[in-house]
Amino acid sequence: MTHATGAEPYLEIKICLADFTRALSLALDLAEYQTFMQHGHRVTYMALRLGKMVGMDSESLTRLYFAGLLHDIGLTSMGGMRLLHDEQFLRGHTAVGKELVLQLPIPGIAELVLCHHENFDGSGVYGHSGENISLGARLLSMADSIDAVGRNATTMRQAREDIAIHVSTCKNSRFDPYLSDTFAVLSKQDKFWLDLEGRNLPFALAALQPSNACFVDQESIVDIGRVFAKIIDSKSRFTANHSRGLAELLRRVAESSPLLSGKERCLYTAGLLHDLGKMVVPTELLEKPGTLTPEEYTVMKSHVYYSKLILNQVPGLETIASWAGNHHERLDGRGYAERVPGQELTLEDRLVAVCDVYQALTEERPYRSGESPAKVFGIIESMVKSGGLCSDAARMVANVVL
Repeated sequence: MTHATGAEPYLEIKICLADFTRALSLALDLAEYQTFMQHGHRVTYMALRLGKMVGMDSESLTRLYFAGLLHDIGLTSMGGMRLLHDEQFLRGHTAVGKELVLQLPIPGIAELVLCHHENFDGSGVYGHSGENISLGARLLSMADSIDAVGRNATTMRQAREDIAIHVSTCKNSRFDPYLSDTFAVLSKQDKFWLDLEGRNLPFALAALQPSNACFVDQESIVDIGRVFAKIIDSKSRFTANHSRGLAELLRRVAESSPLLSGKERCLYTAGLLHDLGKMVVPTELLEKPGTLTPEEYTVMKSHVYYSKLILNQVPGLETIASWAGNHHERLDGRGYAERVPGQELTLEDRLVAVCDVYQALTEERPYRSGESPAKVFGIIESMVKSGGLCSDAARMVANVVL
């Protein structure tokens, strides 16, 4: 069977950590703020603008940039959004967030993530007060609270009025009075509010991107992928190890095949991130025991669109985005989300598709138990014969698992 060839024999990918983090922040928003997108980006923008005005040094601003984008990284693992007056939830998602960012190659942001719900007067969840809360955490707490108020406004004018009242009311209690006064000055700029509009925000935030933001190699990309695989898989008890299991299977197959020599880590990373878009799928659909309705199935299928959309925002990650985002495409052109013709699917695309079927069918699901490898390969062979899956890729997987 002929198929499109992969990329160069050896892949060594380097990407800008700031670009990657911005994209992953969007994934977090998709998971928890589907009607309130770009929350992480707005919080980061506001915190950085304020940080610059109060004279933060470049290293502190760099930490603030990453912490702002990832401040809600613990939400999904805690079961999603809860009411902000739920102290147990606030404590839980900040603690989980701290543990997750400690596993990322981004030093110095764990305390900021942990303390982004602390209040200046000590009434926050951990009871820290005043300058015992780092300046970065005070900035994040204020920006996060301001954005929550602004979400309910229907016009920019209403948002400005509501937020002005909120900042004035919370001065000396929730907010550092100096930062409250600084915000009052900043908020007089029309540019500040226009930058926060969705169509302008990506450009405004890019202009604030740290000049010392580093490029990271494949090893660091894998470390980040592992953390986000945990978040993705935590959405449902039935997918508790799916992404990591698929990544490991892809690695084993790649190591066993000369055709994939040099691509092991990239395939492993694609496996970790292939279901990144599932963060947009409600947990009740992931765990529904019965057949999905046509409307529900449309929502479920959209996850591959979002996986590719998010990953393609990162220059240098296009190959991994393709392998991850094409895992439900089929050789007969009847897959989703793009109905990519079979001749355009690379061997790696085809391999991820076969491995995903194998991994999914051998795992427990709400509507069935996991199947044996032999039975699963009977199903895969029928999909090969019907023109959906690649016989070469299926043979490569069979050589490893049977």
